[in-house]
Amino acid sequence: MKKLMLSACSLCLLVACTEEPSPQQPESSSNTSGDVRQQLDMYQNLAWHVVSLLQSQSTPTQISDSVTTLIGSSKQLFVNLKEQLPECEESLNVMAQIAMIKQQHIEIENGGSQEELPKLPEFSAPSCYHAQKLLLNPLAVYTLTQQADLAQSDYQHAKLKMIDSFARIKQIEMIAAE
Repeated sequence: MKKLMLSACSLCLLVACTEEPSPQQPESSSNTSGDVRQQLDMYQNLAWHVVSLLQSQSTPTQISDSVTTLIGSSKQLFVNLKEQLPECEESLNVMAQIAMIKQQHIEIENGGSQEELPKLPEFSAPSCYHAQKLLLNPLAVYTLTQQADLAQSDYQHAKLKMIDSFARIKQIEMIAAE
């Protein structure tokens, strides 16, 4: 019953996120603000692609490749978010570093030594938590795809992680608009 309710809530969130028009950026906004909007859109498109792969229960390799692309593309997003979320600068610096290290490790995969990932600092504001989830959710999905066999519940869990990222994007947009 809980899974059914969670699925229904997730579906409502998906519908709300896709039907709601995004707010227009004022023409006087800086390039970084426009870059952040563009990077959030790119993140969202890549995340939707991962969700569609999860819904069709694609192979773990296909999902893993898409998540790797998502993680790699998010590095610049974290760097540019510092202007909009100055209270999260320390977290965003570490997140950009983790995204870079993780992508390099994924590309090397079987060779060389794995560089230890830095620890994320305690978040100093709710916006930092939302931003951290934009990295942690795809990392959790990537970890799931490294299993030999994915069960139906694994696909569902991974899909919920990615859907949570959409909610985090909306939260960041609302905070940045204030």
